[in-house]
Amino acid sequence: MDRTNSTYSNLRPVLCLPFAFILLSLLALIYTSCDQSFQPLRDNDQYYFSIYGTLDAAADTQWVRVGPAREGINELPDPSGIEVTLEHTQSGQTIKMNDSLFASKSYLNYWTTIDIENEQTYQITAVRADGKLSSVTITTPKEIPSPIVISSLGGNYFDIFVDDTVGKLADVQVKWYVIIAPTGIMQRRTYTFPLRDRIEHTEAFGGTFLISVDTEPQLEQIERNSGGNMSVVHRQFFVASGGPEWDDSISSIDDLEYFLNETTTNVENGLGYVIGIDSKWIPLKSCLTPDSSSFIPCEEEKPFW
Repeated sequence: MDRTNSTYSNLRPVLCLPFAFILLSLLALIYTSCDQSFQPLRDNDQYYFSIYGTLDAAADTQWVRVGPAREGINELPDPSGIEVTLEHTQSGQTIKMNDSLFASKSYLNYWTTIDIENEQTYQITAVRADGKLSSVTITTPKEIPSPIVISSLGGNYFDIFVDDTVGKLADVQVKWYVIIAPTGIMQRRTYTFPLRDRIEHTEAFGGTFLISVDTEPQLEQIERNSGGNMSVVHRQFFVASGGPEWDDSISSIDDLEYFLNETTTNVENGLGYVIGIDSKWIPLKSCLTPDSSSFIPCEEEKPFW
């Protein structure tokens, strides 16, 4: 009996060592995982800013989102000491973009009303007070041709034709503008339906991209989401062509509003993605020649609201 107890006593320190090592490893893992702070751009010599957005040759105002390096996710980005410029590389004209004075937890918004031209190259540069900078160079496409819309089935089904000379058809979206008054209080809502995955090529009209839209499922979805009395006040579609930087793996231009991973960046010394586009807003309806003999593009619109 004494011999057995003695043997067990001699073995106990040896048996406990692996368990002690595992316990210490687990405690260290828990500590380090709890102590890690979110660092979208850690201090290094490679990444200084993230830059996201588009330069739209058809828009009155250009917006880009700039995310400076920060220590943690709860630290608001500070615009002090940051300068964002936009250069037209062909002419060398450079302007300072305006800080919008509002920011999210991840980025700052910068804007300008400078005229952006088709088939031109621009460079956006974000500079810190210490001279460290990130930049991105993009080229805008030529003007996108006005699409032709053909409606059928009582006006609920549409074929949208875009001339294939557009090059890269970057985005197509249908937007419904709805007034809802379930409790007597008017609510304005916009429902967006991305359609880029429906783009097909056809020889119609001498060679076009075709996007077919059945609006019945969209209307049913809106009615389910409204939860009360609803009236559709307008329908539009948005169509955009992309410059040479357009990446077909981007499902929608709206994706550029969010931070993407490092592998999709076209920003030098930074993260993010910026492209040049040309866009049009068109009413979702058919337009005809004065004698009603053929379909023609409808006049462009501004976003409804």
